[in-house]
Amino acid sequence: MENSPLVYNYMEYRLFLQDMYDYQKKNQKKFSYRFFSAKAGFSSPNFLKLVILGLRNLTNESVAKISKGFELKKWEREFFESLVFMNQAKSHDEKNHYYLKMTEAKGYMKIHKLEKASYDYFSQWYHPVIRELISFGSRKYAPDEIAVMVNPPISPKQAKKSLKLLQELNLIKKDGKGRWKKCDKVVSTGPEVKSIILGNYHKEIIQLASEAIDRFSSEDRDISGLTLSVKRDALPKIKEKIARFREELLELTYDEKDANQVIQVSIQAFPLIKQPK
Repeated sequence: MENSPLVYNYMEYRLFLQDMYDYQKKNQKKFSYRFFSAKAGFSSPNFLKLVILGLRNLTNESVAKISKGFELKKWEREFFESLVFMNQAKSHDEKNHYYLKMTEAKGYMKIHKLEKASYDYFSQWYHPVIRELISFGSRKYAPDEIAVMVNPPISPKQAKKSLKLLQELNLIKKDGKGRWKKCDKVVSTGPEVKSIILGNYHKEIIQLASEAIDRFSSEDRDISGLTLSVKRDALPKIKEKIARFREELLELTYDEKDANQVIQVSIQAFPLIKQPK
């Protein structure tokens, strides 16, 4: 008999419930939504079906009952609970809170070690910066040298941990002469986790941009903006132009041989009023 679905493999709890139901149905002739409701302690015979279809959300009480109905073990129950509340969260900070709880589960770490490392990569603004600056000059920088090069400065301990993380993700490596080298690799995750990761990263970058107004003279920075009135269907065109601009900047710097500075270029476009009815 095939193994039952493993909750640690899911980033959408309704998909997990669907697969669990299908698995039980396949292996137990008597299994049905009504049978499950009776086993889990739900008064509605179709409660699980309504949840799977997205017509009902879960609470602490119903999470506990579903865990009981599917006989989830302790770590599986805790992961499932965090997964449910991450999926149902309304704010970015709430999603981030429950995702961090998910990564603490033993089963998750065994399967998603690289994804956790990807999360860590975008959790600190200086990881991408260090990946760029190690290609400067001699390319033999030690953590204490890197720590003072980053602006604002970080500690040598932070620089050392960053180098270790970048190597684990295969984003940098050392050549035969002990010089750092960037690897052409993209950090990638599933859409749910990617949304959380990039949200954290952009919040840090926006904070740095705010601080840059006081830390740098106008000659060393460019912080500007536009406030426009547009039709709602103009946003896709604006996003397309922004994407094209980003590509042009990447092409401009791709073959740069004598780079000696790392800069952050951030572009934001977001609504400033509620959508009129």
